[in-house]
Amino acid sequence: MKTITVATLVLTACALQTPATAMRGDSLYVGAVLAAHYEHPVHDPAHHLDTCKPYHHIYAPDGRLLTKGLDGMFEHHRGMFLGWNQITTGKDTFDVWHCRNQETMRHEGFALPEEIGLTGAWQVAKVTWRDGKDNVFVRELRAMRALSRAVGMTSFQIVIELRAEMPLHFGSDPQHSGHQFRALQAFAEKDAPPARYVRPATAKAEPEDVWTGCEWLAQVLPLPDGPVTIVRLEHAGNPSPVISSTRPYGRFGTTFAFDLIPGKPLLLHYTYVVVIGELDKAQCTKIVATEQNAGFR
Repeated sequence: MKTITVATLVLTACALQTPATAMRGDSLYVGAVLAAHYEHPVHDPAHHLDTCKPYHHIYAPDGRLLTKGLDGMFEHHRGMFLGWNQITTGKDTFDVWHCRNQETMRHEGFALPEEIGLTGAWQVAKVTWRDGKDNVFVRELRAMRALSRAVGMTSFQIVIELRAEMPLHFGSDPQHSGHQFRALQAFAEKDAPPARYVRPATAKAEPEDVWTGCEWLAQVLPLPDGPVTIVRLEHAGNPSPVISSTRPYGRFGTTFAFDLIPGKPLLLHYTYVVVIGELDKAQCTKIVATEQNAGFR
């Protein structure tokens, strides 16, 4: 790849380049480069934990894999994923973070972008959330597209629709809920260099790697072939207050508490921008400002 400074990437991205995006099967490509792959194993009760939920593997603009799959530290952390461990209704509690009580998130096929109010090259998965008795309690549409912002910079836009089959309360355990990104297992190995984080000036540190006041977070992965930065943007309209969690082994993301009732679906919006190189706070802020105005249609 031609050498381009991070500053040049950030300035070029402000122009919001025309995306070169394609879907091939379960994968999203930017040009000829694989950007994301949707893993959706068929649930097998004999291998429950290995097949209990779908997730996306994410790749850098130069093709390097950035996310962990099965196994490793906290094997239930997989790629870019969604889950809550404290979903309650009456006396029942569901956990689609760990799925230890035979809960599952089942891939049910793909939907058209128009079913979630989108147009264009979106991958839209239909997912049912099921309790240990196979009863559906949430129906999800999980949409993603990958956009080329500049050479060496890819923006992943995510739109999620959640529909409840019964009144539900979602708790906000910052370490075990929300939309999350889990980097490669290599960062969890003994003596491995840790993932580093960049946060806005408004960030306030809380105990246990928890942060408040973050409309965005950025993770810097010190990979052997050069660093990669992942800037994560929480969009206005998601429930608040938002609680962020950043772990040195490579998991980071946000959560919030909310109620979900039948007939009133919830739409969630997230953006992750993957950039070759290490970004500082000022550069992350410029990217965030651009992505806030980019739109999801």
